[in-house]
Amino acid sequence: MPDLATYQRQFVETIDGKRHGDPILGVYRNTSVKGAIDALADNYQTVLMVVGESTFVALAIDFVADCPPDSPVLAAYGAGFADWLEMQGIGRTLPYLSGIAQIDRLRVESHLAADGDVLDPLQLTSVSAEQWSASAAVLHPATRFGWFAVPAPSIWLAHLDPHAAEIAPEWRAEGMLLTRREGAVIGQRIGAAEHRILFGLRIGETISQAATAAAGLYPHADITGAFRDILASCALSSLKTKGF
Repeated sequence: MPDLATYQRQFVETIDGKRHGDPILGVYRNTSVKGAIDALADNYQTVLMVVGESTFVALAIDFVADCPPDSPVLAAYGAGFADWLEMQGIGRTLPYLSGIAQIDRLRVESHLAADGDVLDPLQLTSVSAEQWSASAAVLHPATRFGWFAVPAPSIWLAHLDPHAAEIAPEWRAEGMLLTRREGAVIGQRIGAAEHRILFGLRIGETISQAATAAAGLYPHADITGAFRDILASCALSSLKTKGF
């Protein structure tokens, strides 16, 4: 079986061959739909890189027809693109494509989110272990994360790496965390324990509750290391101490 990059290229070349000389590209260039398609391309840059321009344009024309913009402001256009892709033939043939689109969407949301303070790990030097455990952590407004049944995070990151010679990830579930640092959105893979901790913090669990839940589900995970990585990523905005 060919590796992911070869398979992906062969599939897209097949699609492109069928689209050769297709007047559908003329529709893209010559109608008011172009603005929505350009916005979709800006918001789903990694999907564009995966499938190539002509295939993306063909998909985008269909998506815009099905889900036209409901606002003249197109900065956030395409909220349903990932789900829509999953229902298309290309989404079923490239099962990671919808996940790539979901991460692209999280990147857009992170980029457009409000500013906020970042919790500096040095601020915790005056916090006791008891205070830390009993505290709730507030996520930074730009923090976004997700869990994927396929290695979409690895594929997404590889397409952003100019030095990646081959894309052949291990086929397994992965998590993705996106944060914003000095105006730039940064993405990183996370494990199941980190994802469960972030989920717990988002719904208001204390540090102790989130840690206990993650440790119960993933007994071999390094929970202390997971919190350290989350703090270092700038995912947290503040700490709310309770009962002290």
